[in-house]
Amino acid sequence: MADALRPGRRAVLRALAASPLLLLVPAPLAAAQSTSSLGSADLAAGSFGRGDLDTASAPDWMRHLADATSLAALSLPGTHDTMAHNSSIPTLTQQFDLATQLRAGVRALDIRTRHFRDVFPIHHGLEYLHANFTDVVRTVSDFLHANPSETVLMRLKKEHTEEENTRSYEATLNWYIHDNPDTRDLLAEHLWTPPAGYQGQIPGLGETRGKIVVLQDFTADAVYGPRWAGPRMDVQDDFELSGLAAVAGKWDKARTQFERAAVGDPQTLFVNHLSATGESPAVMATGTVPITVAKGAPGTVGMLARAEDYLHTAGTGRTGVVIADFPTSALVEAIIARNFD
Repeated sequence: MADALRPGRRAVLRALAASPLLLLVPAPLAAAQSTSSLGSADLAAGSFGRGDLDTASAPDWMRHLADATSLAALSLPGTHDTMAHNSSIPTLTQQFDLATQLRAGVRALDIRTRHFRDVFPIHHGLEYLHANFTDVVRTVSDFLHANPSETVLMRLKKEHTEEENTRSYEATLNWYIHDNPDTRDLLAEHLWTPPAGYQGQIPGLGETRGKIVVLQDFTADAVYGPRWAGPRMDVQDDFELSGLAAVAGKWDKARTQFERAAVGDPQTLFVNHLSATGESPAVMATGTVPITVAKGAPGTVGMLARAEDYLHTAGTGRTGVVIADFPTSALVEAIIARNFD
């Protein structure tokens, strides 16, 4: 499938390459021609240095928690646009692949599926991420098979435009669950199914170990799991910034959500997005892209450093689900540690 970028994003790439912030690798990046080269995680590291999430190892940290624990009561590391680890710079949000994220301790995923030709390619906006839903199912199933104590929350979101389909989004999802020979047996074993009489409540750890719990961010007749941003969830996701100066305001909202999660209803799943980007291509071209918001830039403390400092100095208490771009091992470890305070 083609992954061509719209003209606005081409302009962003050109502007970033020439940015005085030196957001990326210098001259060699400016001379690069292919969007796949521009979008690689190695190039994105650039002057920020290589990420360290692959040095973390927490494949079975949930085994120490009681079965009676509600998932809503946990502190869960998560990733925003989980599969965007080899995309163009404006859409790049991760430096490591899904298997590495899971092994490091990440337990909440953001999976965005375009409905195209009766299958689910994975997208970030209009950009195809060189992966499909089958790849996601295989990777998560392999992980859960090896680590049956764990539960993985998966926000499943309909992304971009629907084209050239002969059936509904729900029908295609059911095909993956019941009919597709590449996924049906894996999902039969590892997909959590809401019980009879389910009213949208957040399930407990005991009933979901070894399972994928769908956070349903699409319209369907059936219920596949808790509704994203529904009555049992409290979501902070202020993701459009007017510039890097707005990172401080974004942090204020994230900090407030941390404080609310620590004392909030124990049956509510709190979700706190550290991720954000520029509100338009013009703002992105000035340097406000996911990696600078996350890691910072000259004169701007990034969201990762702010969150790590808060979690190490602000006492104890549940964080809820913390969704990050380019999470560090320190951030993931600090979130997991909140479950054992």
